[in-house]
Formats: sequence, C-alpha cells, structure tokens
Amino acid sequence: MKYILICSICFVLNCHSFVYAENIAELREIGDKYWQSRDDQPKLLKCIEAYEKALNIVPTDELLLTRLSIAYYWKANNNPGKKNSKQRIQDYLKGVEYAEKLCKINPRSVSGNFWHATNNASYGNEKGYIKSAFIISDVKKRNKIVMEEDKYYYDGGPQRLAARIIWGNPTPGWLRGKGDKLEDGVNLIKDALSVHPNFTLSHIFIADIYWEMSKKQLAKSHLIKVFEIPEHALKEYAPENRRDKQTAKEKLNEYFSE
Repeated sequence: MKYILICSICFVLNCHSFVYAENIAELREIGDKYWQSRDDQPKLLKCIEAYEKALNIVPTDELLLTRLSIAYYWKANNNPGKKNSKQRIQDYLKGVEYAEKLCKINPRSVSGNFWHATNNASYGNEKGYIKSAFIISDVKKRNKIVMEEDKYYYDGGPQRLAARIIWGNPTPGWLRGKGDKLEDGVNLIKDALSVHPNFTLSHIFIADIYWEMSKKQLAKSHLIKVFEIPEHALKEYAPENRRDKQTAKEKLNEYFSE
C-alpha cells in the first residue's frame, strides 16, 4: 500500500513538472516568435506578455530576464513624442528592474550590466540633465564591466554607449570625462565597426557625431551605408536593421533634405 502511495505521488509530481515544462516551452515559443518583430509595438507587447508569464514559472531564467530588459527598452523607444515621456520613463525603469535581477544573480553579468546602463541612461535622458548627472557614474561603471567581460557585446554596444556619453546625448558636454573629445567618440565607433561592420546602429551613431563635428559628408556616407546593408545581414538583428533604415531616412531628410 505504501509503495502504491509513493508511486502515485511520484506520478503526480512528474506530471506536474511535465506540464510546467510544456507551458514554459510554449510560452518561450510564442515570445520568440514575436521577438523577431520587436520593432512592431503590438507584436512586442505580445512578446513581453509571453516572456513575463514564462518568467513567473522560472524567475531566475537569465535569457528571459535579458530579453525582457531589452524588450522594455524597445517598448519605450517605439513610443516617441513628449506626450509619451511618462510611459517611456516607466518602461526604462522596468528594463532597469529586470537587468538588476540579472546583476543579483551575477554582479558581472554582461547583459545585466549593459542593459541596466542603457535603460538607466535613457531614463536619465527623459528626466533631464540633473538626473543624468546623478546616474552617469553608475552608467560608466557598468559599461566598464561589460568592456572587461565582453568587449564587443551587442556588436559594439559598450563602444556605442561610451561614445554616446562623450558625444553629449544623454549627457551634456560639461559632464564628459576630462579631456574627452568628439574624436574619441568617433574612434570608439570605428573600433566597433572594425569588428562588426554590418551593425547599422553604429553607422547611425558615428553619423550623428560627424554631424556634430560639422563633417557633413562623412555623416552622409554612414547614413547611406545603412541602406546598403541587407535586412538579414545579421539575422538576429533584423529588427534593428529595419528601425535604423527608417532613422537614416529621417536624418537624411532632416540634414540634407533628401
């Protein structure tokens, strides 16, 4: 009788585990499907919903935490305009929250520190210069960790973030490191492009810095380069490619009336 009871309990537990595993797999599949269209806000929201449900089952899953931190960064950026600033602030902070959980699991987490710094910097940009002044040291500290652990994470992410700080957006010039020059920002992006030439966002960043330096033709050449890179040159970053092509088009129209 005792043997039968033990077997019954084991059967129930195994069934329960199987259902959990099946649910997680299904939720991941749904999330992954919409993840490939994260530049489309309605699809991104479905992705977030699926991933958050999965995270409720496995709350320390590092891939889910990473994807959710990135997803909220996208959610904020997919929602431009002054009237949406409060919502963007909430989304960036949600991205920071998920990244913070990654850093609690591993203080030197590459994705945790990078997306914490990226979301936090964007949050500071929304709040203004005073808030940026308070958070910039933490952003730099986290970006330094990423540089040390995985120098070219996100195809040059740490270089772009460091260049953005030097360039002055979201940080004003008076908050730059002593001796930092716009040329230093250019060199950082050149470094990223030397390893990952097809990551379109790096071309957007260097174009913005060149424009700031009044090197307009160099800026234009990098904006045009964005259109020369096929959408699926980097399959994982096809959404970034689509987004950056739209950004490049807008900047060409704004800067050169093309």
